[in-house]
Amino acid sequence: MSKKQEYIAPIKYHNSLPVPQLPPKLLVYPEDPETNPDSSQLIDSLYIKTNVTNLIQQDEDLGMPVDLMKFPGLLNKLDSKLLYGFDNVKLDKDDRILLRDPRIDRLTKTDVSKVTFLRRTEYVSNTIAAQDSTSLKRKRRLDDEESDDDNLDVNHIIGRVEGTFNKTDTWKHPVKKGVKMVKKWDLLPDTASMDQIYFILKFMGSASLDTKEKKALNTGIFRPVELEEDEWISMYATDHKDSAILENELEKGMDEMDDDSHEGKIYKFKRIRDYDMKQVAEKPMTELAIRLDDKDGVAYYKPLRSKIELRRRRVNDIIKPLVKEHDIDQLNVTVRNPSTKEANIRDKLRMKFDPINFATVDEEDDEEEEQLEDVKKESDRDFEKEEPKEEEEPTQEEKPVVDTSETLDTATTEQAPEGEKKTLQEE
Repeated sequence: MSKKQEYIAPIKYHNSLPVPQLPPKLLVYPEDPETNPDSSQLIDSLYIKTNVTNLIQQDEDLGMPVDLMKFPGLLNKLDSKLLYGFDNVKLDKDDRILLRDPRIDRLTKTDVSKVTFLRRTEYVSNTIAAQDSTSLKRKRRLDDEESDDDNLDVNHIIGRVEGTFNKTDTWKHPVKKGVKMVKKWDLLPDTASMDQIYFILKFMGSASLDTKEKKALNTGIFRPVELEEDEWISMYATDHKDSAILENELEKGMDEMDDDSHEGKIYKFKRIRDYDMKQVAEKPMTELAIRLDDKDGVAYYKPLRSKIELRRRRVNDIIKPLVKEHDIDQLNVTVRNPSTKEANIRDKLRMKFDPINFATVDEEDDEEEEQLEDVKKESDRDFEKEEPKEEEEPTQEEKPVVDTSETLDTATTEQAPEGEKKTLQEE
């Protein structure tokens, strides 16, 4: 018979067996209260042996109402008696047994000091210290305890937190017990540099630098190039003498710098090599750069936006002419103080983080400076037109020297002659 027919019509079987001669008899079974499933003794034993917490339905508050809105006067009047009403209640000696875990007899006591081969020593020391701290917690007393109103006061909480930083003798290292704190700094945001974006450059694999090249990174310049075909970043560095002078000048403030001393001074940055770059997106405020100021005793931090991984660059032969066209062999850099307009733009960005120290500046002074600069440029052009310089023709003995390096000046950009282009292609 097929399965389809079973759903259409029920199957009936005939029982041809005779009726039994002796019908079933009901017997009296003796009931034992200990084996009864409703007895309290059996429920207690099952509760101790098995975990029945999964079978009990609990609400979001685990059976305890924690809605503070139901207590009138708790939030607006800070009435702490409603919140800490059951604290410091002395239990009777007979009721202390109820706080005891019923499974405490079945817990295996293991000595942590005998299993050091399974874990590192600092982890073992931390667990032992945590156990000691929990076992030696101080007990709150009714007479010596501060009032609950003071504990909820904001000024009282701030004073207690700041007071912990003054007691430096009690500070201990979590792992190295012999290390003691010598000096402390106040950690504050570096609002003066919040107008700029900082990145982390990481040299990966074979792109790592040697000791001489690492010193050049103090005043190094990284110039990114982004095209539709490819993207890369070029590293530029100057000689050690100019690098030390430039590093010293950059550390000075705007008031300490003198534009007359830097007038005509050009720092030549030559291209060292190109790198392939890959930007790694990270969460904000995950990594910080900290600058220590020993005079004021303040540690200024500034967030690092993202990370850029640099790898050794291998250029395809097809795009080599394109790379050579956009690469610059040398950068000519000069140092000067920012103008009023430039400083005002920077202060507007800093004002988002520190509106007190960086206020807006009127742009009237900036317009006067621009007019003076325009007058100077026009006077220089008129002087050049009145006294043109005579071009010196090279003699047969002296041959003109061709500079093969392409230079980029901050003021003007000169195109290389045809003879120079030929020498670059031959190289």
